[in-house]
Amino acid sequence: MKIRILSSVAILAAMTLGALTSCDTDEEALEIQGLTTYDEQYFANLRAFKASDHEISYAYYADWAPIEGASGYKDPASWGERIKGLPDSLDIVNLWMGIPTPESHPIAYEDMVYAQQKLGTRFVFHADASNYNHQFWYRDENFNVDQSRVIDLSSDRSEEALRAYARWAVDTVVKCGIDGVDFDYEGWSGDPMYIVADECNKYFGPDGQWPEKLFIIDYFGSNPPASCEPYCDYLVSQAYSQQVGFRVGAPSGWPDEKMIYCESFGQKPEGGVIWDYAAWEPATGHKGGCGAYYLERNYYHATNGVPYQAMREAIQIMNPALKK
Repeated sequence: MKIRILSSVAILAAMTLGALTSCDTDEEALEIQGLTTYDEQYFANLRAFKASDHEISYAYYADWAPIEGASGYKDPASWGERIKGLPDSLDIVNLWMGIPTPESHPIAYEDMVYAQQKLGTRFVFHADASNYNHQFWYRDENFNVDQSRVIDLSSDRSEEALRAYARWAVDTVVKCGIDGVDFDYEGWSGDPMYIVADECNKYFGPDGQWPEKLFIIDYFGSNPPASCEPYCDYLVSQAYSQQVGFRVGAPSGWPDEKMIYCESFGQKPEGGVIWDYAAWEPATGHKGGCGAYYLERNYYHATNGVPYQAMREAIQIMNPALKK
């Protein structure tokens, strides 16, 4: 009798298991989309394009760094927080939150080196001395640092101090292995900016030790002096549509081909008027390019599912892909 009970239980269990598992025994293939890979010819073509005469793309990008600033380690949560996740065709990245180093931010640093070497992307740091608010150690013409001598531009705007400020910027670019500097012309006046440009030109100019390095000025309100133009690779206009509308046209004494017009994705993450800046051209010649402030805000604002959709489309408008 005991054996019969056990057999009945076993039969019932088998029937129950069969009922649970007999609904769908067909195996379904799970499709996982892999990362798109490219061959070396793709990267060679990309570097050649960026080295050619074309309208460039320019972006202020900060999400590689912690929210509170460049200090402190950050473990990226998505490709939107990775330099390696930026559009391949992006020409120049303004590291306005700081400069990653192997010690401080190893992931961001490795991404930056990859983008420089593999993609031909150039990185500049943001020399933000708005209203002369900056302190630094003095450097002489050979970049010897005197830590006992602190220069404070808010109280010392002598020519010696301004030239030392320029050398501080040059020294930072070279030691950090980046591609240039962007001086923020906000709260400045013409003569001090000219002195800084003139000093930087000794090192970054055609006769300097590092002629490949970029010297850029960006501005929002008052125009930088035309005396700086011979030393400047690009002049970046903070033409944020929410604040100034659609603002184009080079300041007096500046050529159109050096002008870059930037929209703010911080205010308009979907793209604002960046497509209009990309399409606009002066009456003669061409503009230098267009770009965006807070590029990272555009990462998630896509109607086609492609990150940085507005920035990518602006690049395509300025430099249409060749059709085979």
